[in-house]
Amino acid sequence: MNTGANSSLTPQTRGEVLFRDQQFFQKQIDSKIMQLLENYHNIIKISKVNDPLKNASEIYEMETRTSNMLNAGEGLLKIIEELKQNLILNDFSTMAEEVRIQNLVYHKENERTNKSIKLISEELSRSLKELEDEYYNSSYKLPPK
Repeated sequence: MNTGANSSLTPQTRGEVLFRDQQFFQKQIDSKIMQLLENYHNIIKISKVNDPLKNASEIYEMETRTSNMLNAGEGLLKIIEELKQNLILNDFSTMAEEVRIQNLVYHKENERTNKSIKLISEELSRSLKELEDEYYNSSYKLPPK
């Protein structure tokens, strides 16, 4: 969508590129909608005339106008597809926000897991200390061999 030699020489900010793309798509959409309206209006205008001599030419013109409307509709569908693709591929702010949120979730989970491991380790140490005390202070302790 670069239009001109100067635009490739000057660096553009993301905002300028998005604005230029928006203007380009808006012009295309306006053009396709005008084609649809114009062709629809002409089909309606042709269909009002009931002169039997002009029937063949009117039918041909109606078919042509209908074909033009279909082409304009397909053009609109292609623009919609491009816009969706552009949104999916170039919506870095939303993707960055999703990554940031997932990162926070994983950090919280990591902190929770580390706390659990620390508590288990402390409990294990206390239990081991109790068992050692019980073993070394036991009267049933076997003498060393």
